[in-house]
Amino acid sequence: MLNVMRKQAGSWMIKVILFAIVIVFVFWGVGSFRTQEATKVAVVNDEIISVAEYRRTYNNLIDQYRQRFGSSLNDGMIEMLNIKKQALDQLIDRTILLQEARKLDLRVSDAEVAESIMRTEIFQNNGTFDNRRYQSILAQVHLTPEEFEADQKNALLGEKLTRIVMGAAKVSEAEVRQWYDWQNTAVNIDYVVFEPARYTDIHPSAEAIAAYFADRKESYKTDPMVKVRYVVFDPDAYKDQVKVDEEEIMDYYDSNIDEFKTEKSVEARHVLIKLDPQADAEADLAAKARAEEISTMAKDGQDFAELAKTYSEGPTKDRGGYLGKFQQSQMVKPFADKAFSMAAGEISEPVKTQFGWHVIKVESVEEASTQTIEQSREKIIDTLTTRKARNLAYDKAEQFYERCYEKDDLVNNAKILDLAVKETGPFSRRGPDELGSDKGTFATAAFALQTDEISDIQDIGGRYYLIQPTESIEAAVPEMEAVKARVEADLTKKMQADKAREGAEAMSADLRAGKPFAESAAAHGVDVKQTGLFTRSAAIPEIGSDQAFTQAAFGLSSAGSTSDGPIQGSAGFYLLRLSERKAPAADGFEPERDGIRSMLLRQKQRAVIQDWIEARRSDSQVAIEKEYLE
Repeated sequence: MLNVMRKQAGSWMIKVILFAIVIVFVFWGVGSFRTQEATKVAVVNDEIISVAEYRRTYNNLIDQYRQRFGSSLNDGMIEMLNIKKQALDQLIDRTILLQEARKLDLRVSDAEVAESIMRTEIFQNNGTFDNRRYQSILAQVHLTPEEFEADQKNALLGEKLTRIVMGAAKVSEAEVRQWYDWQNTAVNIDYVVFEPARYTDIHPSAEAIAAYFADRKESYKTDPMVKVRYVVFDPDAYKDQVKVDEEEIMDYYDSNIDEFKTEKSVEARHVLIKLDPQADAEADLAAKARAEEISTMAKDGQDFAELAKTYSEGPTKDRGGYLGKFQQSQMVKPFADKAFSMAAGEISEPVKTQFGWHVIKVESVEEASTQTIEQSREKIIDTLTTRKARNLAYDKAEQFYERCYEKDDLVNNAKILDLAVKETGPFSRRGPDELGSDKGTFATAAFALQTDEISDIQDIGGRYYLIQPTESIEAAVPEMEAVKARVEADLTKKMQADKAREGAEAMSADLRAGKPFAESAAAHGVDVKQTGLFTRSAAIPEIGSDQAFTQAAFGLSSAGSTSDGPIQGSAGFYLLRLSERKAPAADGFEPERDGIRSMLLRQKQRAVIQDWIEARRSDSQVAIEKEYLE
């Protein structure tokens, strides 16, 4: 398929760039590059979902959550997030979507697949599809064009049906206005907070600590752990076997000429006079006049950096307005257009952007340039050596993997091939410390395996691993003495929170009885504070982001009304009183209208496609293997 495209006019690209394309299509089916394995996790209308597909999807989700939560992602969080079910649901939904697309006789032609691939930027050289680059990128992750193109076809097929279904979503003008008013209404809140930390005279008894532990033993369980053995293939160990010839150097240089180009850059300072985007003409003229005065002072010889420190209202004020070196695409257009038209030492007239009025001084200009092949030779050799060594390391790992079918083969075959087998001590899902920053990814792969099962080749931190768990250690409740300090600290915090809640509830009772807010606060030893105006999406002044506080604040309907009871927030227990509610400015709606409409439309489209898939799923025959039902 797509032979015509392959005959068009390459260079190696790193594996992660291809994955950046692939991840976009995971939901629609890309990722199942290899032949499906016989073992299945589910059958959807007679179509098998393989264990291999499930593992890839599950591991992708684990990696995404690990990027979000870091080392705090533990087994408790994984269970709470129900990642196993998420992975299975993704695969079932994808399968149903593609089945429905075929029922409707939707089709994707080879020409559409070719066009999609040819439009993909990382397969292009100077804006034109480069077949050598395409072939090289796929080879880097051990894919054939046929495999990738088949999955791309599925992706496009799923997208076609998705667009049709989402076309039913509409957003009315009334909905746009309602959302604007809801989102931009502001409130000013009087509040008190009963902070648990103020209650310091709390010392739980040994009996209370033991009872607290007895009631919550499960929360003190140790994490499940595994021990593994593994063989690692490090590309650095193969670099001395790699040779790079002159033809390869020239080919790389010609195919990646953009890599050796340096765009024009400018080094500059600026003074910013801020201006609200909604400001009226009078405020605009006043800000411009101030900027003109500063421009005149600078042109008359006053030190520009000192002027910036004195007058600028931007974040670079303390650095004398220094912006450093930048390329044209890195700045907003009006600013960039002016700066890149100036010579070194020149000072501009005021320039307006969405941030306000700027006065610019260009410190230096570095014109665009292209390194010669001789100037680039060392870098090219290093790049090609690294990539060839990676391929060689993968090939060695693949040869070794093919020999490893039975329990002891990893050890025996490693001895035959003179490879080192390493063993870890027990580790949790955080991973073994000896693997450093790669330990989380390593743990994800290890925990996906059964004891004595040998993994596929795992690309972790640029090295290739084959992993074999040797022991699985179940989670267990420890003896109380082992966690006594932690239990005591947890109980102390609970008792402090209980005291804070009691204080807040007592004041709330006073308010219900008609006692004035300030008088009641003084009686309970807490200070009345005021937030100042804030909107639903903004951080609360002096408090920060606190969803419970915000929700309660916007639930108050009239000035003087108070919260029904204590609100448990991030700092303790709050009682609120509405001081002021302010409607949004009427003239602010028009500039935001289109953005709000687009946002609401995307929300509706997501809801429409999800509802549609759920309806199709209820009409489908879905059989899930018992071990994957939770």
